[in-house]
Amino acid sequence: MDNVLVPYLAADDDPERQQQLDELLLLRAAPLIRGVLLRRLGLYVSSQGVNENNQDSEDLYQEAMTRVMQGLHELRLSTGPDIGNFELYVSRIATNICTDFVRRKSPARTRLKYRVRGAVKYHKDLMSWQHDGETLCGFALWRNTSKNPFTDQPFQDIETKLDSFQSLYFAEQDIRLAPLSQIVSDLFDWLGGPVEIDLLVSLIAYLLGVTDQQIESLNDPPPGGWDDYFPVHTQSDQSHLEANELLARLWTAVIQLPAEQRDAFAFGFVDEAGQDLFTLLVAAEIVNLHELAHGMGRSVAEVVELRMRLPMDTAGVANELSASRENVYKWRFRAIRRLRTELGR
Repeated sequence: MDNVLVPYLAADDDPERQQQLDELLLLRAAPLIRGVLLRRLGLYVSSQGVNENNQDSEDLYQEAMTRVMQGLHELRLSTGPDIGNFELYVSRIATNICTDFVRRKSPARTRLKYRVRGAVKYHKDLMSWQHDGETLCGFALWRNTSKNPFTDQPFQDIETKLDSFQSLYFAEQDIRLAPLSQIVSDLFDWLGGPVEIDLLVSLIAYLLGVTDQQIESLNDPPPGGWDDYFPVHTQSDQSHLEANELLARLWTAVIQLPAEQRDAFAFGFVDEAGQDLFTLLVAAEIVNLHELAHGMGRSVAEVVELRMRLPMDTAGVANELSASRENVYKWRFRAIRRLRTELGR
C-alpha cells in the first residue's frame, strides 16, 4: 500500500475523509493526468480541468479523475485491488484513456498496429521484447538488445530518409502491394537494429499512406514541450542531483530576465510530466514560497494563487499580463533564446 493513501483510508469521519480525498485528487492525481494528456495527445488542461477551446481535453481529464476516484472508493471498501504506487496507478489510468481515445480517432492506424504486432509475433525470424520499459522488436537474433540509436532522432528526420529505403528495397515493386511481413523484415534490415514498436507502426503507416483524423492540439508551447530546451525532469542518464542543479541554474537565469520575459516563460513552463515551474522549484527545495515570490516580484499570496492556475497556455498568459498573444510569443521567444545562452544549451 502506498503511504500517501494511508491518511485517506484511516480517516474516522466523512469530512476528514473528503478532505483527504480532495488532496489526493487535486494535489497528486490532477497534475499527473494533465501531464499524460499533454505528453500523449498534446491536449492542454488547466489546473481547474478546463480547456474552453477543446471539449475532448476536458472530457478525458474528467474521465480519468472519475476513474481514480472510483478506484480509491473501491479500495476503501476493500472491493478493489491494492495500490502499491499511487502515481503509477494514476498514470496508467490516464494512459489507458489516451490509448482508447486514439483508437476511436484513428481506427485505420489501430488496425495497422494489430497487423504489425501479428507479423512480428508469428514470423519465425522476428520477435518483440521489453527493454528499459519499452516494447522493442526486431530480428530474433537481436533479442534483449537495446534499440538502434538511429531511432532516437525526431520522427520527421527518420521520415525524410524513407525515400532511400523505398528506392533500395521497393524500386521495382509497389510497396502497398507487398506482404506486411516483407515490409517489416526489410525495414529491420535497413534500420540495422531493434526499434520501438510504435515507431515501427508510424514508419509503415507513412510508407503505406495510412492516415486518420488528426487529434487537434490547442496547447502551444515549443514543439516537444519546454523540456526539449531545459530537461529539468530526471532523465535516464541524469541523476536527481544533476537535475536539481540544472533547475537551480534555470531559476537563477529566469529571475534575471526582464519582467515580461520572466513571466511569459515561467507561467507557460511545463515539464514532461505536466508540472509547472513553481511546483518543480518548491518540490526540489530550490526555493521556498517567500523566495519564489521575491524572485517573481509578487507577494506570497499572489504566488500561491498563481500556482493553482499554472501552467497556462498562451491565451492565459496574455490575459494574466494584459498583453496580446503576439507580445507573449515575442517575450517567450526572447526568454528562451537568452536562457539557452545562459545555460549553454
